[in-house]
Amino acid sequence: MERMEVEGAAGGRGFPELIGRSAAWREVLALLPRAAESGLPVLVLGETGTGKELVAHAMHSLSPRRRGTFVAHNCGATPDTLIESELFGHARGAFTGAVADRVGLFDAAQDGTLFLDEIGDASALLQMKLLRVLQEGEARRVGETRMRRLDVRIVSATHRRLEDALERGTFRSDLYFRLNTVRLHLPALRERGDDVVRLGRAFLARATAARGVPGPGPEPDADLVEYWKSYPWPGNVRELHNGCAYAVHVAGARGRAGVEHWPEPGFSAAAIADAASGLHAETRALEERRLREALSRTRGNKTRAARALGLSRQGLLKKLRRYGLEDLEDTGASLDGAGPPA
Repeated sequence: MERMEVEGAAGGRGFPELIGRSAAWREVLALLPRAAESGLPVLVLGETGTGKELVAHAMHSLSPRRRGTFVAHNCGATPDTLIESELFGHARGAFTGAVADRVGLFDAAQDGTLFLDEIGDASALLQMKLLRVLQEGEARRVGETRMRRLDVRIVSATHRRLEDALERGTFRSDLYFRLNTVRLHLPALRERGDDVVRLGRAFLARATAARGVPGPGPEPDADLVEYWKSYPWPGNVRELHNGCAYAVHVAGARGRAGVEHWPEPGFSAAAIADAASGLHAETRALEERRLREALSRTRGNKTRAARALGLSRQGLLKKLRRYGLEDLEDTGASLDGAGPPA
């Protein structure tokens, strides 16, 4: 498995495992240690599945705060009623159900890094609370009067164009300019050339090791390599990782891995190449099919379907609305019930 070593602000420490040699990925690796050492807020941009949280972890481990804690939070996952408690914690008895003191995200990340994932999904209230604590550097727990000094490095990420949200008035410009001090854009997997093959081999090896089998993973056949290079990868690196796990654990790939071991063997590389002009429509069709299949496998349980697809539950609901699949939520077993395992 390849490992990129980066010399720089972190004193030549081994770089966290970020595989890739393409020019687009090398630009990321060149900027990463300098951004980490700076201590400035960083905004990581990229499509879903491009590795934004992995890069945030790497930035933390290369920074002077590496002995502190790395804490991740999905900004679309917390209802407004719990935002203050989630961010800053609460004291026992602060409200009904507060049976003990609770440490908030900022306290947990003190002297470390707080990763705000999907910042583009943050509600207006969450944006206001974040802006205030970033401006003042202090906050208080719900139910307390004493202010606490906070020393936390913020790394945020989104797959959305925040500039569009600024124009619509759904994202605060003052918060945007505080978060966007350093900007790091992660390329889509389809823009990284032969990195898809390097990553695929590494993921096949990881899946094999997870089975407790010694030695390298299965070698991809030429047809699978061609498939990887031609496929548009709407789910990016996460989709490739999941496909390799499926090939080894479910489809039984051992010494070799071919297209027949892949989750979508009928979606041929040749068809993708011939239909390049209709790539967007093809991608949407594939995504819609995967949504339907995930809900079918989990008998309509949205939480487990979202987990299988590598999405948040809220992200899954948004995709269902985008494709007009809301009616699927009322079919079969109770979608929120605990159905049998997928």
